[in-house]
Amino acid sequence: MIEEKLKELEGRVKAVVALVEKVKEEKALLEQRVEELQGVIKERADRMKALEAGRKKDQQQLSRILEEREEVRLRVDHLLEEIARIEASVEPGP
Repeated sequence: MIEEKLKELEGRVKAVVALVEKVKEEKALLEQRVEELQGVIKERADRMKALEAGRKKDQQQLSRILEEREEVRLRVDHLLEEIARIEASVEPGP
């Protein structure tokens, strides 16, 4: 009877040891996976920063182009006014 109990206890201990080993292996795999995912997250964060910097640069360039366009439009309007004034002064009067 004691021998049976000892064998039963030994079986339980072996099962627990096997379970602990399995859990250790799974933990190691999970830690490796976490590291991989952290790498992926870092890469994506770096990519997002680069994209954001590119977007800011594009936005600044667009603003600059719009300002230049407005300046050109004002110059053209001014030139058209000058041309109209010159034409009016050159035309013979009644």
